Amino acid sequence: MSDKFDWNDKDAVVVQRVDAIAVYQNEKGDIVIRQQDSMGEDDHYIVIPPDRVKDVLNAIVVEYEAIQEATQG
Repeated sequence: MSDKFDWNDKDAVVVQRVDAIAVYQNEKGDIVIRQQDSMGEDDHYIVIPPDRVKDVLNAIVVEYEAIQEATQG
């Protein structure tokens, strides 16, 4: 093993850190997207009312398809 490892070496690091993400329903029936805070302090929340979930999902799909198109084209 090399003692000269550098986490900033983009050729060596193949998977960047990803904080945990949970999706669940709250007591009001909303969909909650919660991301764990990497420092263990305050998690981040997005609360989506049920009648807007499809709009959010569609927007995510549009962005995902744009990324796929940009990386393949």
